[in-house]
Amino acid sequence: MLNRFGPQRITVVACWFTFLYAGFVGLVRFFGSEGEPGSLRISVSLVAPFVVAALVALLAVSAKRWIFVGAAGAGILPAAIVSLVLLPLWVPALLFLYFGFRQSKDSSLLDQVVSVVVMVGIFGAMIALLVMRDPLEWRYGTIEQYSNNTITLTESLLSASILGVVLVLTFLASRQPRGRAGGI
Repeated sequence: MLNRFGPQRITVVACWFTFLYAGFVGLVRFFGSEGEPGSLRISVSLVAPFVVAALVALLAVSAKRWIFVGAAGAGILPAAIVSLVLLPLWVPALLFLYFGFRQSKDSSLLDQVVSVVVMVGIFGAMIALLVMRDPLEWRYGTIEQYSNNTITLTESLLSASILGVVLVLTFLASRQPRGRAGGI
């Protein structure tokens, strides 16, 4: 049944679902932050791995590099475990995996290496946000708030750097000539 609509169309729809759902989660996180310092940065940082995964999948579909689509899905699966709210992103992730690895034909060594970087990078960007426990206190009017697990600027920058590398490598690899002869 999935092939009836075409793998490209379903993948693009899954990408848009990922964009919209990640945006929704980011907005809910931002507006529910109760005046927490840096809440916009934190909200963007939390959903950025999923947005980048969808961007990688869109780029890969347009370049007919399906192995990158599968890698984006493989990166989303463990990253979405951090919260029950993110579990609906498993639907596009599983679609990315299904079509990505089903449609990928002979991949070059470069494509295989970049797909591993995409997988590890998307998940690694999420892990980079959660590695430290940082106590934080702030006041919102007369109410004092406390959080022992916030995302620092350093963690956000590390995560963004990893995601930037993922996007650049995917872009450069998708522009390389196709075939098994392609090297690193």
